[in-house]
Amino acid sequence: MMFKSILLATILLSSGIFSGVSNARAESRVLLNDPALRITSVSVTEVETVAPMAELPTLPTTGNPIGDIITTIDGLIAVGQKIWKIVDAGRPVITTKLAPMVSVLPHLEGENPSLNQMANWSAPKVQSFRVSYKSFNKVVVAFTYTIHFQFNGSLKGKGKYITNLKVQASEIYTAWGFNFDATSELVGIANVGSEEAPVASAIMQISYAVKGLVNGSQSAQGFYVDGAGNMQVIP
Repeated sequence: MMFKSILLATILLSSGIFSGVSNARAESRVLLNDPALRITSVSVTEVETVAPMAELPTLPTTGNPIGDIITTIDGLIAVGQKIWKIVDAGRPVITTKLAPMVSVLPHLEGENPSLNQMANWSAPKVQSFRVSYKSFNKVVVAFTYTIHFQFNGSLKGKGKYITNLKVQASEIYTAWGFNFDATSELVGIANVGSEEAPVASAIMQISYAVKGLVNGSQSAQGFYVDGAGNMQVIP
């Protein structure tokens, strides 16, 4: 009698397990077919400038800018961090009080790049953009990234250079079922002036990716800045 009871309980328990697995699979199929979890469009719009999440650094009065040499070309040297994450798993990345930045300075043979001999730097120029992912007209992922840079820096009255070029993220929204990451990268630099009167320029790229339970989307937005203070979005 006890054997029969144990056998019956085992059968019932097994039925429950298989039923639970079956229900879980059915729920998974429902989720995978849920249109609310599918990315259908992405848009980028300029918005009112958002306050930075970390304080803008002031220019050092002595020494070299913090960071590694990224590249040299056309009498210019780019110093700083080439690639850095600005959003990781839906959260803004701020590793220190000062966010990673890039400076594009004159490349002096036999000398390290420095800011202590440079003058005429502008106040920071700031511009913000809002990226929105939608699922059938409902926003499921959104974030704002803000571009900061200073320009017009000259060496002994010559040239127009760039410093404190960086990108920061804020106002991040991620609906349930979606994962979001974004990265900033220096793509290249160039002298858009002359050899006698150089004007440094830089192209940055913001790459962002969204993964949902149904599908994913990867996009990128480039922008151009130069030592004369111009900023332009690259389609």
